[in-house]
Amino acid sequence: MTADKKIAIVSDQICGGIGGAESIVFNAIDTFPQADIYATIINRDILPEKYKKLHFNTTFIQNLPLSKKIYKAYFPLMPLAVEYLNMQKYDIIFSSHHSVAKGIITKPEATHICYCHSPARYIWDLFWTYSDLNGFNAFSRIGVAAVSQFIRTWDVITANRVDHFLANSNYTALRIKKFYNRDSEVLFPPVNTDRFNYESAGDYYFMLGRLVAYKGFELAVDAFNESGKKLIIAGSGAEFDKLKAKAKPNVQLVGRIPDEEVKKHMNNCKGFVFPGKEDFGIVMVEAQSAGKPVIAFNGGGAQDIVKNNQTGILFNTQTTEDLNKAIEQCDSTTWDHTYIAEHAKQFDVSLFNARLEYILKNAEQFKMQNNLKGDMQHSTHKLSELAGQVNVEQTANID
Repeated sequence: MTADKKIAIVSDQICGGIGGAESIVFNAIDTFPQADIYATIINRDILPEKYKKLHFNTTFIQNLPLSKKIYKAYFPLMPLAVEYLNMQKYDIIFSSHHSVAKGIITKPEATHICYCHSPARYIWDLFWTYSDLNGFNAFSRIGVAAVSQFIRTWDVITANRVDHFLANSNYTALRIKKFYNRDSEVLFPPVNTDRFNYESAGDYYFMLGRLVAYKGFELAVDAFNESGKKLIIAGSGAEFDKLKAKAKPNVQLVGRIPDEEVKKHMNNCKGFVFPGKEDFGIVMVEAQSAGKPVIAFNGGGAQDIVKNNQTGILFNTQTTEDLNKAIEQCDSTTWDHTYIAEHAKQFDVSLFNARLEYILKNAEQFKMQNNLKGDMQHSTHKLSELAGQVNVEQTANID
């Protein structure tokens, strides 16, 4: 139990906006208000009002020039910064990791539970994609590759400091296994499934989120440009001007809008479009909580969220042809909006909080279970080695 245990909550930077990673941190704070809170860098201006007065311990990067604005430029220093945090007084550490948070160094008897949003995409499988998106020239690409090589090595080493991994989706669990060779427990992120409610099925499709290249907004604009169907896109980001310039009149980019307008668009759209590949994709759950079918690429977190032909349509290739076929199928389907909204309840914040509280209150038990599993795997490996040696010796004797 945690009553007599010292707890720390560790986050990566909280600077670029409030999203899924930050929601995990805030839910952990709400569940364990007695915990000390750490972050590599924090911009208090973006914190929800409820958390603005809380004390956040930060790393030395917080005091470097323009750290809150150009925090990405300090990424090569973040492994050092997070290891410099003194965690020796804590018995239980909960890290919310998508960058470096899992790299903290604990005392040997402490238990480290890591909620992994994703092994950092920009140093692993999407390194080349991000290099292209950032327009790196040959010289810059080599320099970034050299830094990434160092951080990849550090990333794998620090995975061994975690006692129990939590993954936000089965897709992320697969990536944790691939890059860290660690098993993980899937715990879906917390979603407020009461935020949206079905009102009507209008004549338009809806998209919502940060307008960045990998989320597939350009694919949607191209597809709806071809079909002539109505699409409303809410959100801002680096791709806004580019998308606005190529969108035909049937595709409206409304920018960042107040929450009441977001609710109105979501509650009254015909369906929600999600053509990108995300580790989870909270906004898909939010759309389903409004009783809306989700048209999504059949990859990543969408495979956990969307029941094909029941709560939405999953299409298999990220092409305008496949997306438009999925839209046509959505148009011709009679959807059970009540069923879709009920399906979304399995991702509700209350279920996440209950499971997280149980895991942290029984952290030592999870550590023991994983240690036992590791010992058993080690023993099995040793037995396999011995069996191989016996076979070699027997073969040599026969010869």
